[in-house]
Amino acid sequence: MMLPPRARRHTMPLYAQVANTLRGEIEAGLWSLGQQLPAIDDLASRFSVARATMRQAIGVLESEGLIKRRHGLGTFVECEPREQRWLPLASDWKSFVRMVEPLQPKLILVETAERQPRILDGEGKPATAYQHIKRVHYRDDEPFCLIDIYLAADIYLRAPDQFRSNIVVPLLAAMPDIAIGKVHQALTINGADQEAAERLDLPLGAPVANVRRTIGDQSGTCIYVAEITYRGDVVSLEIDLSPTSDRDKG
Repeated sequence: MMLPPRARRHTMPLYAQVANTLRGEIEAGLWSLGQQLPAIDDLASRFSVARATMRQAIGVLESEGLIKRRHGLGTFVECEPREQRWLPLASDWKSFVRMVEPLQPKLILVETAERQPRILDGEGKPATAYQHIKRVHYRDDEPFCLIDIYLAADIYLRAPDQFRSNIVVPLLAAMPDIAIGKVHQALTINGADQEAAERLDLPLGAPVANVRRTIGDQSGTCIYVAEITYRGDVVSLEIDLSPTSDRDKG
């Protein structure tokens, strides 16, 4: 199966496009757990790519743990993508706080309040100033997200050491004098840029989930803005779209 012309014009490297297609097929069940994939030459012919490109694509999926090359036997499906997606993006506040509590932050840099975030329509009034914190979050010593945090400066200055070394959201949630108001997050799917690829140990252009998350207090001030890039192979988003029953409507 040749990749469509539109895909070939994409800025994502060709091997990453091929890896994405195979990953999607495994997730869709076209290649089942334990099933052997065709030989490299056959796959290269199917995708109309060079053998070296096909090897790179297979290498990406093997590094993710999806497939395993066994010497003298071939390449086999080792697990399904959904088994690796250990980080569900929470859709309510309490679940969100529980989700982020065990994460392991690694500080990259702390900037002064000179760098300010964009506050979009509907996200609240901007705070007087923000403190910018940039870092990578880890799980079991593996990087999974790159995050730019903008925290209202007056809140940051209450406990700067804690905010630098711990996950910010649980600290906010635990502050008795801060009443959390509107919390919003929006998700888009993109390819990893140079920084995300280097920080998250990904091929350039690999799928990533970009999340913008904002937290406002009950006075309507936006006290927290985060621009987050997650590895695409660890996150999932599940939302119950079931219609409300007449009984639930009261």
